[in-house]
Amino acid sequence: MVDTAQPAPEGLEGDKGQPPDTAQDGPQPDQHPQRDQQKPESADQPADASTEILQALQELADSSERYHVRAEHREGVIDHLHSEVDRLRRGERRGLLRPLLVEMCRLRNDLLRQADDLPPDFDAERARGLLRSYADSMELVLEDNGVVTYAPEEGTIFEPRMQRRAGGEPTSDPAVAGRVARVRRHGYLDVEANTPITPAEVVLFSAVSAAPTAPDPGPDPAPATEERNEP
Repeated sequence: MVDTAQPAPEGLEGDKGQPPDTAQDGPQPDQHPQRDQQKPESADQPADASTEILQALQELADSSERYHVRAEHREGVIDHLHSEVDRLRRGERRGLLRPLLVEMCRLRNDLLRQADDLPPDFDAERARGLLRSYADSMELVLEDNGVVTYAPEEGTIFEPRMQRRAGGEPTSDPAVAGRVARVRRHGYLDVEANTPITPAEVVLFSAVSAAPTAPDPGPDPAPATEERNEP
């Protein structure tokens, strides 16, 4: 018998039993389906980004508003604390000055009482004594609050820290020049701080230069006598 089987065409020897690939002749299906799926997603991305930006801006605005509210509240608390501190300081100051204020009130009442009870024959001497008595009362009040009066003695050295020059008094003695001649007003000293509250006002000696004197001409010459010729 004659073998009528025809040999397989080249390139199809390894694909025995396999039908030839005829898909190339027909319409090709889309080889990239993911590209079509990504197209609507890329179109939605700008809208999503805008939404996120708007949300971020809104959150930032809300945060800024809350910060301003807290800042205003904090400033209100600080102002309240400042006012409380000032009130406490004023109260503390009044507490420290209370003894002095009580004495001042008492002194004012005494002055008013004395003014109403002055006799008709009240003269200058009695007025002087009354005023000195009130000055002594004030001195005691100051001493109770740590302030003492002082007055330098005549002839002492001038101290700029404790005294203030209020004038000069001429002197011919150069040894006392620049020293205290007299006290015009007393000074007041803080005992605890050892510093003058009000320095004492003093008058100082100032040297006066002697006026030039004319030279001594010496003794006057004796008058000439006339000689007499005796006979």
